[in-house]
Parts: sequence; structure tokens; C-alpha cells
Amino acid sequence: MHLEPKAALVLQRLVERAGEPVTRQELLDTVWQDVVVSDDALTQVIIKLRKALGDSSRDPSYIQTIPKRGYCLLADVDAGTGSADAFIEQPKQDQPGTNPYLMPVVVTLAILSAAVILGYQFVYAPSLDDRGLDPVEVVVAEDATLTIMPFEAISGNAREQRFARGMHADLITDLAGLPDLAIINPSVSNAVPIAARYQVYGNVQQSGGLIGVHIRLVDTASQRQLWSQRYERALDDIFQVQRSISRDVVDQLAIQVSTADLERLASRYTPNLLAYEDFLKGQAELLLRDRDANSRARRWYRQAIEHDPNFARAYAGLALSYAADFRNHWAQDGGKALQKAQEMAQTGAQIDQDIAEVHWVLGYVTAQHRQHEVALIHLRRALEIDQSYADAYALIGGINTYLGRPELSIDQLRTALRLNQNAGYLYYLLLGRAYYFMGRYEQALINLRESLARNPTNLETHIYLLATAFAQQDTDTVDWEIEEIRMIEPGFKVNTWLETYPMTDERQRKELEDILIRVES
Repeated sequence: MHLEPKAALVLQRLVERAGEPVTRQELLDTVWQDVVVSDDALTQVIIKLRKALGDSSRDPSYIQTIPKRGYCLLADVDAGTGSADAFIEQPKQDQPGTNPYLMPVVVTLAILSAAVILGYQFVYAPSLDDRGLDPVEVVVAEDATLTIMPFEAISGNAREQRFARGMHADLITDLAGLPDLAIINPSVSNAVPIAARYQVYGNVQQSGGLIGVHIRLVDTASQRQLWSQRYERALDDIFQVQRSISRDVVDQLAIQVSTADLERLASRYTPNLLAYEDFLKGQAELLLRDRDANSRARRWYRQAIEHDPNFARAYAGLALSYAADFRNHWAQDGGKALQKAQEMAQTGAQIDQDIAEVHWVLGYVTAQHRQHEVALIHLRRALEIDQSYADAYALIGGINTYLGRPELSIDQLRTALRLNQNAGYLYYLLLGRAYYFMGRYEQALINLRESLARNPTNLETHIYLLATAFAQQDTDTVDWEIEEIRMIEPGFKVNTWLETYPMTDERQRKELEDILIRVES
């Protein structure tokens, strides 16, 4: 029997409690103990188990749903011979007084154990294939998971807020690159994360020429403060503060860190405070995702590079601004803009090969060139540097859909969502898109609506809502989404939009083209 890792672990738990109901929460807590997932993750695993067992949810012989509680294995577990006839179905007994949880279906323990062992082989031997980067499980010890909460700006002035955002992001980048630590971003809707063993809280106060930072390390389960430290330096020494914080957090977690990793923690991305401030301003503008803000972001990145010509992350940001010009038709010569993006991304990688973000940007820009297999190699390198890099998993998932293999996208995107619960609209859009091309329209709608709730004017979300409604023959929604697209993008032209869309699978492109032509009518 071939089972995926999580399916094997769920089956193992059900076997251990055969004949007894196991709650959904217990399964989520034991199988996904280091990450936060939705109920949908468990539902999908149960569906796969039933399929493997030839079982039915309506008339179960093996796995019964206990409404509002969980699941029960309708079996006595017997240590059998492990033959091919391991699953022996016996007639159901539906007599008065019979416990429905103890229907006598004999399941051979040897076969179940073999399935579980097979699952463990997948969990503990993940591989990143050059072709498609098969879904990877992030496996870390329970005591090596950390959530870094957004840093608070005490006085709230704009400069202090930039420093707070920047120091928070850089601490995540530094620590996420360590091999024995997984960083799990908190959910915006849940101030106290439940996925990580430890939490780091920080606040920043900038006054005149001084910068003060207060850091606390907290045990998530007990909310007990384990360690606290205040750092106060001259503003020009902000990078020394960041370096000290990274090292001190590592010391408190008692993580074994190699000399090479210590050297990486000690080297900041720029020693120049002005370059760093300009870079943070560029990052804030880039996130607004409109034409004017993109131009402002580019000016800030250029100014950062003037202050420090060896600032690799500023080159990466500059590359993304040019790629946005290409993708959104903001440049008069889109091809030239994309070429400029490639040059800037390559320059950043040449300056510093050890920053995951730089390799992610190279992967993203290469994907815009539709060189998807090469892009996947860059993303594999990003994950080698930072195993918790959610955006890398998300982009891998997106690229697999572009290549016409959306079934490979789901696990990658679920991993991204578990690692970054504050992902915004994009991860849900990519999930919805993958489910759409798999023909799983209900799940496509669930995720596309999540995307829409987070970004109501995103054109691509409305495009896939239109495609899903068309597939479901929902004519009212088709008409509505056509008007929405026309409102967001007046004069929308299918060929113009597809010209910069990185989809390379011809069947999928043709499917979109046939649907979107209605927007032009």
C-alpha cells in the first residue's frame, strides 16, 4: 500500500486507538504538531486513506466519521502475517446494543505497520527534485520551532516604525537560515501563535541619535518569560544590535551552530545606515503594488545602492521593481524591463550567494522568462539556505501549475501557508488556481474567496473566479465577474494579458483564452 507521510501517521494514530473515536484536534495536534493547518488538511488525508482502503464515507467499513468529534477505525487490530489479503472485511453487525465503534473488521497489523514505515521514509528522507521539486516536509525537533512576533515601535514615528519592521524581518532572515531551527510566522488573526515552541517579542525606540531594543523570549505553552534583554546603542550601531540579538537568541535556544553560520550571522547585509533606511523605504513602496509606488521603490533601491554598491538585497529589490514593470505592462518596452530585472537579480547573487531572498528573486525573474525548470533550481538553492522560506515553497507551487502539473502544487502551497500564516492573498490565489486546473472547483472557490477577501481588486483572482464559475455553469457569477474584470482593467485584452503571463502549459493557456474572450465581447 502506498501512503503519503501524513496519511501514514494518521493511520498509525487510528490503529493505536482502534475501536475508539479519535478527535480531529488530537489528530491535528499529533500529526501536524509543529505547524498550524486548517481542518482541510486532515479532511484531505482521510479522503486519501479511504481511497487507499476502498472505503466509503457514506457506508464505511474501515474509517467512520463521528459527527462533530473526529474519526474511528472500525477494526480489531490483529498481528497477522502481512499477506496481500491483509484487509479482510467481515459483515457489519447492526444489532441493538452493539457498539458502532467496535464493528469487527479485522485489519492486519503487519500491513498497517509497513504502510506507516513507508510514510516515515518519505517524512525523513525528503528530496528536492530538479524537475518539479517534489513536496517537502519541514522536519525539525519540537524544541527548535520559533515564532518572531512583529516588533512594536514605541513612539510610532515613521522612522522608528521602519526600523522595527526592518529588524523584525532581518532577525527572521538570519535565524531561518540555521539548519536546526524552523521559523513559523504568526497569523494576523491570532496574536498568540500556537505552532511554535517559543516566541520572540521585541520593541524598538529611537530617540535622537540612540536606538533602544527590548527583546523577550517566551515559552508558548506556558507563556512564561524565559529570557529578556535590553540593547541600547548609538543609531549608527544598529547593525551591532541586530547581530547581538541574533546571537543571543541562538544561545538561549541552545542550538548547535556551525562556525560558518556564526560568520553569516556576524556579517550584515550592509554596514551603511543610510543604505539600510533607503532599502526599507523601497520595500514598503514595493508592497503597494501600483505603478507610482513601484517607481518610488526603484528610486529608493537605487539610492541605497549609491550608499552601498555591495548591498545585494537592494539589487534584488531593484530586480523585482523591473519585473513588476514587465508583468503589469507598466514599461514602454517590457522586454527591456525584464532583461534589466535579470541583470539586477544576477548582480545580487554575485555579491552574496548566501542570502535566500536573492535566490528567490532570481527564481521569480527567471519564471517571468518562462524558464521554469531553471527557476526551480534557484528556488531549491533558496531552500537549502533557509528551510523555512515560505515564499520559496509558494513560488515552487505556482511554477508547477504554470507547467501543467497543479497536483504537485498543493502540498508546496500548504507548506507555505503553515510556515507563514500571515501570507496575504497570494498563497490562496495560487491554491485556488491549482485546484481549478485539477477540476476541484469547490476547493478552488474556497481559496479564491479567501484571496478576494484579502485583496478585492486583484485581477488574477477575478479571472479564476470567472473561470471557476464558467466551469460550474454559474451564469450569474460569470456575468458578475466579467463586469468586475472590466472595472478593474478597462479595455482588458486577452492576448495582452497572456503575453506576460508565465503559463507555459498550452492546454491551460487555451482554456483561459477561450473563457476570457467573453470579457472582450
